Amino acid sequence: MAGAGRTGRTMVDRMLRRFAFLLLLLAPACRAQTPAPTLPPLDDTLRAEDSGPVALPSPRYHALLRLDTLWARVLALHYRTLVFDGHIDTPTRMLEGFEFGRRHRRADGHVDLPRMFEGGLDAAFFSIYVPAAYGEGTAAVRHARRLIAEVRRQVAAHADSVALAYSAADVLRITRSGRKAILLGLEGGHALAGSVDTLRALYEAGIRYVTLTHVNTNRLADASQDRPRWNGLSEEGRRIVREMNRLGMLIDLSHTSDSTFFDVLAISEAPVILSHSSMRTLVPTVRNASDEMLRALARNGGVVLINFFDALVNPHLTADVYAEAERRTGGNLRRLWDAVYAIRRERGLPGATLDDVLDHIDHAVQVAGIDHVGLGSDFDGVFDLPAGLEDVTRLPWITYGLYRRGYSEADIQKILGGNLLRVLAEAERVAARIQATEAGSGSD
Repeated sequence: MAGAGRTGRTMVDRMLRRFAFLLLLLAPACRAQTPAPTLPPLDDTLRAEDSGPVALPSPRYHALLRLDTLWARVLALHYRTLVFDGHIDTPTRMLEGFEFGRRHRRADGHVDLPRMFEGGLDAAFFSIYVPAAYGEGTAAVRHARRLIAEVRRQVAAHADSVALAYSAADVLRITRSGRKAILLGLEGGHALAGSVDTLRALYEAGIRYVTLTHVNTNRLADASQDRPRWNGLSEEGRRIVREMNRLGMLIDLSHTSDSTFFDVLAISEAPVILSHSSMRTLVPTVRNASDEMLRALARNGGVVLINFFDALVNPHLTADVYAEAERRTGGNLRRLWDAVYAIRRERGLPGATLDDVLDHIDHAVQVAGIDHVGLGSDFDGVFDLPAGLEDVTRLPWITYGLYRRGYSEADIQKILGGNLLRVLAEAERVAARIQATEAGSGSD
């Protein structure tokens, strides 16, 4: 009997601890809208437009026209198109004192509100990045909460120019009012602690995608830069993926291992994203997507968002460079970039250029198709950007480059933002269907 009493008390203690943990998650949450049982049809998301005027400084605008009269048509297209970036790491800077509403030098950050207007960036997923060092418990969740709160505070301070978005319809409504739309994505599934309750609480706080891993394998899944533990998804990871489908939250597979990628595609009912990855055929690193992955992504209906980081798009970083870098890390690929850049310095290898990024877009379009490619710059999350893409004000040059390469205006609009908006809307439709089915069956 004494043993039974201890067991009973232990169970009660566990229940109380779980309840207290849930309260910790929910207390600071600002509740966001959950998907409705049915969703009204959106405008054609693949060619979403706003009413944005050309915002380049007049001297630069006229200088470009003198170089090439095609710029007049390109700039009109760029600024009327919904430009939507899938991965920007500015929140970490914001938590360190960076004022998002003030213009900064490039050396101090790649993105701020004034430069978003100048570069024609209309919407962006801001990364709520939780370093692996925070572990898989309350410390990681608290850090995510601090980042969310800081983004909300700074966005609220400029409500006439920017607003938080929680859905594809919000993105269209906000950008067509002349403001910028900010969405939130959690980078690092370890911050969920394997808990569906934590996932739901962070959804209520505004998170609309989760990158299942960062550089670290965690309780959910294997990472591309860590040793495998599950050979893909764990059972906890499968539960999380299904709940993300039910909530309408995008599943982000950048940073995950190939096995995790294919495990997720086998069970997800909604399209997935690679929020900031480039092409492995062109730069052979595990952080990039293989052609096999691209073809599977297209079948899933998802989208790969091209990362601008030099290490992922620089054609001079060949298989030989990466093989040597992996040898130097001794298998600890969390240190991969240190080794890659040491080799680049030793060999005097040049940096990437805007054309290299366009090559990655071209390859993704050729393999996955025009409806499955977008932009995921990794601004403010990387230390080395290509020449010609030094900050957010350079985005019009991507439009110019695509135009010069023969892309139609409709296809350029898909790449600049329409494809990502379409995937977000489709995830919401899948969630509405799942929730309606549950309501009909009486399940919770």
